[in-house]
Order: sequence, then structure tokens, then C-alpha cells
Amino acid sequence: MSQRPPERDELDALLDPLLKFAQEMLRKKGEFFPFGGTINNEGQVGLSAAETGDGRPASQEVIELLVSGMQAQATAGQIRAAAICYDSRFTPEGGKKTDAIAVSLEHRDGDAALVMQPYSKGRFRLTNEDNLKPAVP
Repeated sequence: MSQRPPERDELDALLDPLLKFAQEMLRKKGEFFPFGGTINNEGQVGLSAAETGDGRPASQEVIELLVSGMQAQATAGQIRAAAICYDSRFTPEGGKKTDAIAVSLEHRDGDAALVMQPYSKGRFRLTNEDNLKPAVP
């Protein structure tokens, strides 16, 4: 039986607002740009975005800006956990390719996780959201 790392509670605290914001954007807009979140040294969760100057930037460009900013914060000792949330596609075990909210989380004490939450788009909103559960490794 594996032991749950103590920093996993902080990653869980960061995961929830990221998933909720992504779901809200999917309901309202049908899409979302990559965005991030951090936990500072006082334990406060904050969400962040990156601006490229382009109205429809490439997701990878936004992710690279977010990573760069979070690395600078981590190097300065300002944060203890960080995460990036982005729209993705993946194939669940035994299933077919599906849209998913992806959240990559990392803690300064070494714990990391990738959470994929499958979703399907209705005509104008997220559907079956009550049946969606994040799959944390």
C-alpha cells in the first residue's frame, strides 16, 4: 500500500479551483485558454493568466509563458506549489479519444501529478458534468 505524500493535500487544494474555472469557461464560452494557479508561502491559492498580445494565441505559447513565470516565482522562493490547466485530448484505458481538462501540478517538495478530467461538449455547454470525476494517479 502506497503512502500519500503530505504535500498532496496542497495539490488537491490547488486542483479544485482550476477545475471549477475551466468548467465555468467551457459552460460560458465552449473553450478556455491555458491558465495557471499557485500556492504561495502563506498557503493562499491564486489563479494566473499569460498575455501574448495576440487575441487567439497558440496554447503552447501561453503555457511557456506561464511556466516561465512560475519558475521565476519558485526560484525566488515565493511559491510552494504550481499548476497549469489546459484543454487536451486523451484516450482513457479501453476507451476512445475524448476531450479533457488537463491539470499538471507540481509541489516544491517533489510531488507531482497530471489530472485528466474527460468532458463532452453539448451544443452550448458542458454536459454530464455531475458524472465527471478527476482521475488522480
